[in-house]
Amino acid sequence: MWILIIALILIAVFIIRKKFKSVKVDSLTLISGGVKTGKTTLAVHLALKEYKSVCRKVKIVNFFRRIFKREELPRPLLYSNIPLDCPYVPLTKDLLLREKRFVYKSVILVSEASLVADSQLIKVQEINQDLLLFNKLIAHETHGGKIFYDTQSISDLHYSIKRCLSSYLYIHHTTKWIPFFLFMKVREDRYSEDNNVVNINDKDVEDTLKTVIIPKRVWKKFDCYCYSTLTDDLPVVEGEVLPDSLKADNIVSFRDYKKKEIKK
Repeated sequence: MWILIIALILIAVFIIRKKFKSVKVDSLTLISGGVKTGKTTLAVHLALKEYKSVCRKVKIVNFFRRIFKREELPRPLLYSNIPLDCPYVPLTKDLLLREKRFVYKSVILVSEASLVADSQLIKVQEINQDLLLFNKLIAHETHGGKIFYDTQSISDLHYSIKRCLSSYLYIHHTTKWIPFFLFMKVREDRYSEDNNVVNINDKDVEDTLKTVIIPKRVWKKFDCYCYSTLTDDLPVVEGEVLPDSLKADNIVSFRDYKKKEIKK
């Protein structure tokens, strides 16, 4: 009987390891995916989880430092470029440009990373250099701190992030109807030096996905529509029309196109 129980447990563990993924974070972790797949949700969850973990470790170290009457380590901080419903430090440009430094062992969250620095920023060489050093040396300069990025399109990221990126999580889709938990289907991709995502599969992509389970309570820690306030005070465009024709006689663009008259 006991042998059967142990065998069933081993089989269950094998299935769980095959189907479910425990996310392992590095000094630089990137999460990508389509709109509303849960990129920021997973990034916030991982950042908070890592921050709690590092705070526990520092407390343990400081406990023994007090015993041996040594100087205690400072408490790590959580830095974020979006508001969080917990104590955090706003992320500023002088931190990203290394004009000020982070508290050692701290955790940094950068949501919608391409808004902070996109691929077109390569024209400003001084900023390029500072951002490259920031991403390349973040683990050194924070004595083991971690940074979490999320973005919709990896190709739009600043090259300093892509240069330091070896692997990242891509969220294929998320199941949200299950109570209390989110089930995210993710794939770990590799990023090559020629700015291409490497993902070679000889079968359906969905067969290669693994499931990450996170509690829905993380939704209370941030507002997934936090940037909507930037347009809340603008007038709303209303007024439906029924067109006389389905032909377009105007191009909505920020370019100036020369109009040509259509001769009958």
